[in-house]
Amino acid sequence: MAYKFKCINCGDVTFSASALKYQKSKNCEKCGGKIIQIFPPLKLGEILLELESITKDQLEQALAIQQRIMTHVALGKILLRLGYINQSELEKALKLQQLE
Repeated sequence: MAYKFKCINCGDVTFSASALKYQKSKNCEKCGGKIIQIFPPLKLGEILLELESITKDQLEQALAIQQRIMTHVALGKILLRLGYINQSELEKALKLQQLE
């Protein structure tokens, strides 16, 4: 399987046969910015963790709330309501999630 990564600073796209967690460097070779996996796509919570917008504990808490709610509520809305992220962080993560 091929993995596709994108620098969140300069937008440079790279490919690798191994996942980001196995890469020697998690920074862009071009500008030094942080890279994020865009294929296979990550879940919203995983992207927000990579962007350091939320902690693992915050994600787990929001997911637990999502499971307890009888009707489906988007994770992003729950994180917003809890005050863990703001609208611009959510929009940035959703934009990265939609890249292929």
